[in-house]
Amino acid sequence: MKKPKLSLFIFIDAFGREVFLRHPFFLKELIRDSKKLDTILGYSSACDPSIISGKLPCEHLMWSSFYYDPKGSPFKWTRALAILPDSIFRRGRVRHYLSRLIKKALGFTGYFQLYGIPFKHLPLFNYAEKKRIWEPGGLLRGETIFDELARRRIPHYVHDSAVSDEAKLTRLTADIESQRIEFAYCSLGKLDALMHAVGAYDSKVTDLVHWYDQQIRKLIVAAEKRYEEVAWYVFTDHGMHNITEGYNLIADIEKLGLTWNRDYVAFYDSTMARFWFLNNDARRKITALLSNHPKGRILPDDELRYEGTYFPDHRYGELIFLINSGIQMVPSFMGVKKIKGMHGYHPQDADSAASICSNRELPAGLTKIHQIYHLMHKELGLT
Repeated sequence: MKKPKLSLFIFIDAFGREVFLRHPFFLKELIRDSKKLDTILGYSSACDPSIISGKLPCEHLMWSSFYYDPKGSPFKWTRALAILPDSIFRRGRVRHYLSRLIKKALGFTGYFQLYGIPFKHLPLFNYAEKKRIWEPGGLLRGETIFDELARRRIPHYVHDSAVSDEAKLTRLTADIESQRIEFAYCSLGKLDALMHAVGAYDSKVTDLVHWYDQQIRKLIVAAEKRYEEVAWYVFTDHGMHNITEGYNLIADIEKLGLTWNRDYVAFYDSTMARFWFLNNDARRKITALLSNHPKGRILPDDELRYEGTYFPDHRYGELIFLINSGIQMVPSFMGVKKIKGMHGYHPQDADSAASICSNRELPAGLTKIHQIYHLMHKELGLT
């Protein structure tokens, strides 16, 4: 006997509008409506909490993973690890192993990676995603769709970030076939990882989109056999830019002759540099350098407010410098090598745009990724 309804929300990381349009076979003849969506300035650390909460980073307080907090930093004890030579610490396996150890030691349940942050700098920073955001109470402030699902005791599936896309889809299929759930949120990450490695135009990307197409078609067939009504949405948080150039912004800053943690503190993401000033001389020199920089620009406070990424306490930076599309900061605290694909550029760049498609007509007012939350509410019949 069929159950009344199933709502499927399938998230394919980095399956942006431009990537979607380059693969017209994807769910062809099944899609009723599709749209371009504006992403959020920043990375998945900002986008994902916004999608599941309907709030902007300035509201849920999660933007970049690390923020300046020398008094409250949980990493003060890692100063002893600063004796590790960079030649060892920079190795991917070493970073991954140390990340697991530190995550366990601190009791973090959310996504955590050290990337290439020097241990001598780590005690100056705190970490936003201490808790798993896919569970109730996961945000720093506010609630998510998972708080709502738990409160109303709606049986649902949510992915386990620690397992492969194949395992996620297998588990979701089992829940559908057993008719255990009424709602599913499944985040698939293989495409994002692949495009970081090979870029957005490689034939391997097309092969993977074909695989996603086949797997999602199977999910839909399984759901339609067991539920009277199936509503499905396939969406993403951002697109992917091909990297054409690496640029060493850290070297530019160091040429100013300022002293770290006496004059300024900085966090170097792959596409953004965030600064905190400890005296006016550092503020003046760094601002002058970056105000006329050929590789990017300072984001004014009014623009940050418009994007929902302005924080009055400046926890994520007093000055935010965004590099131009297609350029990667190398080295940065995220890594020391130039890669083929990157996101985290300005939301208005074409390759930044997110996407959504569905077997339902999409609301005219759906234009930004954090509004997907309201679609989930609607599908659940919630006000």
